[in-house]
Parts: sequence; C-alpha cells; structure tokens
Amino acid sequence: MAQGGPSARRSAGTETAVDVLLRWARIRRRSSAQDIADFKGGQPLRVVGFTKSIGGAVMTPIGRGKKIARTRSGFLRCAPGEMPVWTDRTGGRKSVPLRPPFAWKPVDGKVPTAPKFERYELTTADGTYDLIVPKKDAELMRHVFGGSEAERRDAAGRV
Repeated sequence: MAQGGPSARRSAGTETAVDVLLRWARIRRRSSAQDIADFKGGQPLRVVGFTKSIGGAVMTPIGRGKKIARTRSGFLRCAPGEMPVWTDRTGGRKSVPLRPPFAWKPVDGKVPTAPKFERYELTTADGTYDLIVPKKDAELMRHVFGGSEAERRDAAGRV
C-alpha cells in the first residue's frame, strides 16, 4: 500500500539495538510527549507491535492435531489525516488499513516475556483486534485512536 507524504520515523518505544546502547550511555531519545507533538505537527510515526488477529490469525500446529493462533510482529504506521496501517514484519505483502471509528482500551494481564509491552484491544469498523505495543507508546496510541469525548476535552484543556 503506497503512503504519501514524509517517511515515517520510529516512535519512542520502538527501540533498536543502537537505541539501547545510547540509553546505556545516557544519551536520551525522544519521549512520548515529543512523539505526540510531532504527530500533531504532521510527522508520520511507525510503532512496533504484535498481534494475533489483525490481517487474520495464523494458526501454528502444536502437536496431536491441535493448533493455536501465533503472535506476529509488525508495524503500525500512523499519520495525521490517514488511516493507520498495520504491516506484518514480513513486508508489505500483509498490509491492513484500519478504518475508523476506533475504540482503544487496555486489557488486563501481562505480556509473557515482554515486560516493556502492554496488551490492548482495538475496535475498528472492521472488527475487534488484539494489539501489543511498547509501554512508552501507550500515550501516543491513546492520542492516535482517541479516547472518550471527555478524555479528548481534558487533553485539550477544555474541562
């Protein structure tokens, strides 16, 4: 799926090995607040994540004829004025645009082997999906997918 405009940069929670080394050297990277300000300014962002359901479940055999849905990694491209697009890590072959209206809510429970990630439920016009994103990007995702009308007024300072 072709995307117009400037290229997307990684969000604060989407860290590479170099970002980890910079953090150890006490060189600070962007924060979630900077990501939100950049997003409002028109900068597209790319957020790493995991899902079992966006783009259809991929079933993996576990023996004795049983299968389970496998968690897949990918990126969520968020740009102002555009629909968010989920792309599997395997490349553009599995891109899924997410259509509004959106509802974004946290799901209880930890993410196994990933303490820096949180689990969410994303409801779109096409269905309800599970999505696991970095804790650092939770505020950005709430901003992108919106919350309740009261939360939007509070964020804008119009209580």
